This record gives sequence, C-alpha cells and structure tokens, in this order.
Amino acid sequence: MKIFIKATLVLCLGSSVGQALAQDSAALADRLERPSRVSPLAVGSLFTDIQALGPQVLMVGESGRILLRAADGSVTQAQVPVDLLLTAVHFVDARNGWVVGHDGVVLHSNDGGLTWSKQLDGVAIYQLMLARAESEVSRLDSASNAAPDDAGLSRALENANFAVDDIMAGNTNGPSRPLLGVWFKDAHEGWVVGAYGIILHTRDAGQTWQYAAGLDNPDRLHLNAVLGLSDGSLLVAGEGGHLHRSSDGGEHWQRLPPVSNASLYKLLAVKDGRLLALGFGGTLLGSDDQGQRWHVVQVPTRASLYGGGPLADGSLLLTGQGGALLHSRDGRHFELWQAPGKKNAWLGAVEVADKRLLLIGNGGLQTLSLAELKEQRK
Repeated sequence: MKIFIKATLVLCLGSSVGQALAQDSAALADRLERPSRVSPLAVGSLFTDIQALGPQVLMVGESGRILLRAADGSVTQAQVPVDLLLTAVHFVDARNGWVVGHDGVVLHSNDGGLTWSKQLDGVAIYQLMLARAESEVSRLDSASNAAPDDAGLSRALENANFAVDDIMAGNTNGPSRPLLGVWFKDAHEGWVVGAYGIILHTRDAGQTWQYAAGLDNPDRLHLNAVLGLSDGSLLVAGEGGHLHRSSDGGEHWQRLPPVSNASLYKLLAVKDGRLLALGFGGTLLGSDDQGQRWHVVQVPTRASLYGGGPLADGSLLLTGQGGALLHSRDGRHFELWQAPGKKNAWLGAVEVADKRLLLIGNGGLQTLSLAELKEQRK
C-alpha cells in the first residue's frame, strides 16, 4: 500500500511503505538523531507545506529542511534536529509552531521557526499504540470471560489480539509510521494524524501525547489532514475519501457519509466559513455547514490537488499535480491556470509583496508574478 505524503511520497519521491520498511532500522534511528544538513542548495529541495508568518514565509520538506523567507527575499535555513522528510506545519501565532514528518516525528519551535526541538518520534508512538492495544485486549478478555457465549465479544477480542501483533510487527524495522497532518487550537492543545489511522492529542504543548480513540477506521486507512473549525469542531480527512468530524474536542467522532472514494489530502477553511477538501484526480469537495454535509465541486482538471490558500484580493488559489493551479473568486467556480516551464507538482502557495506568488513542490521554492500566471490561464 502506498503512503501519500501530501499525495507526493509516491508522485515526487517514488517511495512506498514496502521500500521504507526495507531500510535498515539503524539508519532509520540515525535520521531521528542526525541534524538536518545546512546547504546553500536547500531552496531546490522538495517542500511539502508552507505557511505565512507575518512578513515571513516558512516552508518544510525533505531531509529535515525548514526555510524562512524574509520580506526582502532572503532565505534562512533553520536549525532542525532530524534528517527526514517533513510533511506538514502549523503555527498558532508568530512564535509557536509544530511540524510533523516521517518516522513519527513531531518538532516544536517557540522562536518563530528559527530553531526546533523534537517532542515525539515513532519509538514513543509505538509505545503509546502498544499500551492502548494491550489495554483493549485486557478489557475485552475480562468481558469475554464474564460472558463466554457472546460471539461479538469473542470476535472483538480476536481483533484486539491481532492489533497487538500487527503493532509489534510494524515496529520490527524501526519507527516507520509517518505523520501527515498537524493542527493546534492554541499554544497548548493540538492534534496530529498520520499513516495507518494514527491520531494523537496533546493538552500541554506537546510535552505529552495521548493516542486518541473513537475514530471509526477499522481498516486503519491513512489520515492525511486535520483541521479545527470556527465552531469548535474538528475535521479529519484521509484515504478513500473518508471524512470524520468531532463536535466535542475529539472525545467522540462521527464518520460522515461518503461523497467520493478518492483520497483527500488537504482541508481548507475559506472565506465566509466555507470548507474545501482537496484530493486525488481533481477531487474537490465543499461544505457550507461546518463540515456536516459535503458536495462535489466541479473543477476543470483531473490533476490531483494538494494545497493552496487565499490571495490578497480575497480570491483563492489551489495547487496541484503537473503544474496545475486553480483560481476562484468565490470558492465555488474555478478556472485553470498553468505555471510556465516545467510541470512540477505544486504542494502549496503563498502570496507575498508586489503581487508575487511563492510556490513549493518537487521543484523546490519558486517565485512567480501573479500577472505572469494569469496569462497562462486555460
């Protein structure tokens, strides 16, 4: 089974879970302990996520590289304690931010992204998962002993024992469970999601984490994105078009009726409270009621959609595979733009001064004028 890191682990890196598990476990451990190498060529690296922090823009990507671009266009590479693919970033204010990535890593910065410390990794996640699974086996074992004729309890106990074996087997070659999405409510409480249905929650700024329960995902499909909404609810999107919603801070989850079976890679809150879910093969879903109901939004492309955000004039730009860019003034009707030159996979975009656009993806960091892009509209 392929893992999609912003839908790009396969498309941009050509990796798969099987390949990752075949790597030497010592090398995996080294990546968690080896600092990212500072390089003058870092701007040409693969970048997977981007966020504006006032006049600065921060981006994360391969080999533990985190760059900060200042308003004058100068770029600084941050000090990062790991050397592995980073997949998502979320800052709650100008100073406090979190980044997630491969091998279950969670990084934290309290100085606006200049320096980072490791808060969590796949080794610790394995222990959290195993403790939870073993606790479930113990609970079901006691219940089954009290009601030996209950076939449902017997099946549940069998599945719980299988889950323990599966977790232990998955750790054989080291911490190989990527985290794919991160969202924090404030500087204290946040959630991360990832491959094989991982969802973790912290209330103390990432010092401790709990494995969240209650998400209806028996096949352990990958969870690619998590987003908090203006009404206080939470959304999680993932493989196979799955969407999950919680209205009580993640205590309980509702699996929403499927609208598409295409994997979803990104959740966006756009103007007037509208929500979008971006996915495989040009899939775009919209919601007008805080994620309770979804519908298909028609777009003029079959290119997979990975990221995007608002422009200064209030319009919206989405980024995708093969150089595709979708522009909309209302979040409902889109026209296709095409970035000039090589058809890279664009994973995110941020507008900066002078009506210029920063694009990130497998072609590194590129800057284009919006006027130039508009000339390429289809």
